[in-house]
Amino acid sequence: MSNSLQKFILTTLTLAIAFTVPSFGQLDDPLAPTKAAIPFYFGPVVGYNRVLHSADITTFNQQAVPCPVFQNGSANGYFFGMSFEYLLGGAKDSKSSIIARLLYNSMPASFEVEGDEYPSTANLPDGTTTIINSSTQHKNEVIYNMITAEAQYKLNLFDTQFGVIVGPTFDFALTKDQNQTYSLLTPKEARFNQVSPEEQAAQGISYSDDGRTLIAKEGEIPNSSALRVGIKFGVQYEILLAGGFYIVPNFNYNFGVTNLSADDDWRVSALQMGIDIRFPSTIF
Repeated sequence: MSNSLQKFILTTLTLAIAFTVPSFGQLDDPLAPTKAAIPFYFGPVVGYNRVLHSADITTFNQQAVPCPVFQNGSANGYFFGMSFEYLLGGAKDSKSSIIARLLYNSMPASFEVEGDEYPSTANLPDGTTTIINSSTQHKNEVIYNMITAEAQYKLNLFDTQFGVIVGPTFDFALTKDQNQTYSLLTPKEARFNQVSPEEQAAQGISYSDDGRTLIAKEGEIPNSSALRVGIKFGVQYEILLAGGFYIVPNFNYNFGVTNLSADDDWRVSALQMGIDIRFPSTIF
């Protein structure tokens, strides 16, 4: 477990403990204090991201390999953390609220472009050569993990527990790495004719041990931003349970406003399905 993730978990646990401390209101009887009816709820959050990277990335070195264009990448991610809800109006008849969340968000992506078939020279056992066709594949695997702070306005509709939610999200990247490769698929015996180590260093490329994959980019995404800003909107439904707490299934579209990289038109969005479990901060 990374240090950043450990710090995030410790912070959320600290907040949870802090908000479980009862608040005392006006004393009806000096010997019998009563808890204040503060319309505030908190609890854990967990959910699933279907991550959608919309991009126009041409980061292969054109001197090294034919340069593809990665346009759409996707992958499965997840999120977890804490939610905090403050009801607007009276606690019993409120139809609107402000919901804040502190989350750990995983929004990876996998880009893939099939290459054309290229004629390649193959050496035969008798010392002669022949021409064969080789198929190729371009891939870009992205790891994108963030700490997220977000706020949403909730409005319940039609005097029901069904509500609409909308608000901004601010994400601070912990990891924003990529591994971009160019691979020979067929024939199985095909290998790259590798350039010298000096040329590899000059072009910023390397090769896999089996010689079938050229590694064009790896490590942190160049000129990438540590801050992502998005707009998150969706729907939710409150399921009230005994004991004053409730669970809230919700579905959101998280639209990325800012670019991941200053070099490319690269936005990260996600379809998010989650469940909030909310407990009252006091007993009413």
